[in-house]
Amino acid sequence: MQQSAVIVCSDVNMLPAACCTLLSVKRNLARACEFLLLGIDLKPNEVAEVESFARLHGITIKVLPYATPDTARQARGRWSAATLARLYMDLQIPENIERLLYLDADVLAVASVDELFTRDLQGKALGAVDDYVMAFPEKAGARQRKIGMSEGGRYFNAGVLLFDWSVCRAKGLFVRTREIFEERSHLFENNDQDALNVTFDGDWLVLDPRWNTQTGLLPFVTRPAILHFTGRKKPWQATVPWVHRRVAARYAEDLRNTPWACFCKQPSAAGRVAGFFSHVGKQIGGLTRLARMRAYFSNS
Repeated sequence: MQQSAVIVCSDVNMLPAACCTLLSVKRNLARACEFLLLGIDLKPNEVAEVESFARLHGITIKVLPYATPDTARQARGRWSAATLARLYMDLQIPENIERLLYLDADVLAVASVDELFTRDLQGKALGAVDDYVMAFPEKAGARQRKIGMSEGGRYFNAGVLLFDWSVCRAKGLFVRTREIFEERSHLFENNDQDALNVTFDGDWLVLDPRWNTQTGLLPFVTRPAILHFTGRKKPWQATVPWVHRRVAARYAEDLRNTPWACFCKQPSAAGRVAGFFSHVGKQIGGLTRLARMRAYFSNS
């Protein structure tokens, strides 16, 4: 059986959410797997908090230390430390890992993910889900031209990435991604997602949207397995989006009795009502946008 791992990159600000991400996968995975957290500039007491969370929930989380390399500091301020860390995570992944599931810290598994670890990637180094922008060909084309991708191809969302890690190592794909980053980072409005799309251009397997159900795709995905809370508003914030109101309770429950119990901010009754009407307003005001997304992703 191949050695598998799940990894999340996080600095101290997203540490509670990152640990909840790993825990959600453990709850929805029957096979043996390593759970890795690439900890960005974490202090000893912050690593201890991760260990406390892990003991409480019966999960083993291996914290991999990481400091931003000098070659990446040129982009700090424009790109977050966590964004940059993903481009260097290959330097920290244990040598025995063959299948690697990367997840953003604003992701939760909500159904079995075992299939991902046995999925045939058909010789590709990567499996991923289309980014929402693919529903809008004019926008997707403009983005691809700007960053140097071939036109007419597909552009993936980098919040959930399924790697054949042995192929990535053998081909030096992350070394290539860093070279692209150093050459063109000024062109990348979508940060490391753009860099990764250039590297894997035309050489990745398209996965069903249920494996990376971005917030805008929720109306069109009947059985999400992995939720990705795209956008500025997250389930643990007081401004939790209406569509994620039930997930907010899960974060609160998982972080109860941990050092991060105050991470989740409960919306007021008025805030819940306002959130509902805001959701309805967006649905009505974005009917054309919704129709295009439905047409694309319902047939993906």
